[in-house]
Amino acid sequence: MAFENVVYPAFIKKEEEIFGIHFPTLLPDYGWEDYLVSGPSKKEAIQNAKKALAYLLAGALYDNEDLPNQAPIPTNLVTEEMELVFIKTSYSNYAREIEEHLPGRHWHISFNRDWGSDFQAVAYKNTQGFWDVKVDGDLPIELEQEKLLQLCPTYPVICTVRRRVEAEEAFDSFILRVKALYKQL
Repeated sequence: MAFENVVYPAFIKKEEEIFGIHFPTLLPDYGWEDYLVSGPSKKEAIQNAKKALAYLLAGALYDNEDLPNQAPIPTNLVTEEMELVFIKTSYSNYAREIEEHLPGRHWHISFNRDWGSDFQAVAYKNTQGFWDVKVDGDLPIELEQEKLLQLCPTYPVICTVRRRVEAEEAFDSFILRVKALYKQL
């Protein structure tokens, strides 16, 4: 896992007493409104952004994903209070810190469809580099352990996957099968 001298577009925006660094094309769900990192000066904010970007990209690779697209920020969306910048980072600059941090990385997966209950799963990377997805706690419904094992012989581990999207799909499918079984009782 490595990347060197990658560049992602961002913008700096002064927000009260700090300078926030936003990555709107890298983090489209919240990058326009919320900054990824900040600092008391532009220089410190940019330094913090280099490290945060390295962590974010390393996390993507650790999760078996490709590096995110380096899409430009549309200039027609840049306002006067924004300063367009390009953040350059490298894995090697933060490798030791990242490698200490990543082994504890895990995913929380939710199923919140209109069933009146939140179902949760958690995934941890196994020694083969895949993700074991396990029901987080007990299911909030009463089903016999025997029926759950018929539904999923490896329960509480639901599946082993390579990518998060696969984990989300498998967990949704499992919960829908649980729901169908529960309705039969």
